[in-house]
Amino acid sequence: MPMWALLGVTWLNSLGSGILWSGVPFVTERQYGFTERQNLLLALVESVIYVAMAMSAGPLVRWLGRRFEVTPRGWLGGVMWVQAAASLLSLTGEAGVVAAACIMSAVGAALWPVMESYVASGRHGREMRRALGAFNVTWMSATGIALVGMGPLMARGDPNLALLALIPASGISVLVLSAFPERPADHAPEQAHAHLAPQYPFLLRATRWVVPTSYVFVSVIGPVLPFLVRDLGIEEGMRTLVASLWMFARMLTVALLATRTFWHGRWSALAAGVLLLVGGFALAVLAPSATLLVAGLCAFGAGHGIIYYSSLYYAMAVGGAEVDAGGRFEALIGLGYVAGPLVGMAAATSSAGLALTICGAGAVGMAPAVLAWRAWRVRAFGSVDRAA
Repeated sequence: MPMWALLGVTWLNSLGSGILWSGVPFVTERQYGFTERQNLLLALVESVIYVAMAMSAGPLVRWLGRRFEVTPRGWLGGVMWVQAAASLLSLTGEAGVVAAACIMSAVGAALWPVMESYVASGRHGREMRRALGAFNVTWMSATGIALVGMGPLMARGDPNLALLALIPASGISVLVLSAFPERPADHAPEQAHAHLAPQYPFLLRATRWVVPTSYVFVSVIGPVLPFLVRDLGIEEGMRTLVASLWMFARMLTVALLATRTFWHGRWSALAAGVLLLVGGFALAVLAPSATLLVAGLCAFGAGHGIIYYSSLYYAMAVGGAEVDAGGRFEALIGLGYVAGPLVGMAAATSSAGLALTICGAGAVGMAPAVLAWRAWRVRAFGSVDRAA
């Protein structure tokens, strides 16, 4: 299928993801006076919905195909119309924004497993890596741009107008879907296995712990960033720009990984991502100045880029590029989004308490990944850490 169509639909619909996970907290804080705890509670509700839908996406697509002959392309079109309708709810006030956020969470979980299957199916090795890289750079740029674009709207006092941008985005996406095949391409398993190094399944097991743990950090930093940039005295028109820096750092990191193979099969690359993520988060939350906040956000974004891209690559390479593989990957993300607000609400109200609590929870969550690394070294491949 043409990559321009795939990336076009990805970019347009990623605006919704950016507005949902990073923009809505600014809307609720600025427009409706939400506290940090209220923002975290809303993020928790969105996350529970996301996990449930992500786990259901594959079975639902298959059931609708058998029962009503709905194709994956038809599923995507339906999901986009639901997204457009949900954005209209933002016009009805606080309750409408909350309802729209919950519906958009379900939409994202229904959309991305199918899109990831279209990206990876029929591609292997270098071709898959580059396709996933282009896909990730595309959606990451859109989420950052969506948040930056909310700055002028916030300065005018109309931040919820950003949700209405999803109406034309969804409509254009439906038109571009005509260039999609009815179903993702066949993914020949014998070709896929030829590109799998023996440590890939072990790395996949490790990322199943690292990914949700990384999203514990992401799901906390989104709701609290409006308060961090406010407390550091950053002017209102610049707040969303500063808050989006970690997204652009993540995007640039993924762009690098998509064109290089040095990280393939390396546990050290995954460890570097974890250290950057945790260290960057702690620095951002504890930053006494805007300069250190920016440095922390950039390190945080780079770490998350390493974790996210490598885990998606291993998931699709080992999982055969199926919708269920994407669904499991998105559900892991959702689990992190669920845990993050819970940990954040349980943390002390001070920045130091928040940083210590979240980093402690992260250390616990990363422990099984260390066990997977030990199993790889002891049980199968000795002690040599090699790239595939």
